[in-house]
Amino acid sequence: MAIPEKTRPRSLEEAVAELKRDPARPVHARVDELEVELRVVAANGNDALPALGTRMAALGPWLGESTEEIVRILEHRTG
Repeated sequence: MAIPEKTRPRSLEEAVAELKRDPARPVHARVDELEVELRVVAANGNDALPALGTRMAALGPWLGESTEEIVRILEHRTG
């Protein structure tokens, strides 16, 4: 769901505070003329599990693999 422009954080400090309240959700913010997204990659010294999209992008380009092939690849790479 899109976040209305007027409710987005206007500073990095506000964005970090929002991220601390809910570290599982990325925060979109407008800082000056920049549109930024912040997300947690580690919390309390522990590595956070990367989002599915991040893990899939790291595996490389997709060339029409079936659902079963994708599941097998993901299980092999993350298991």
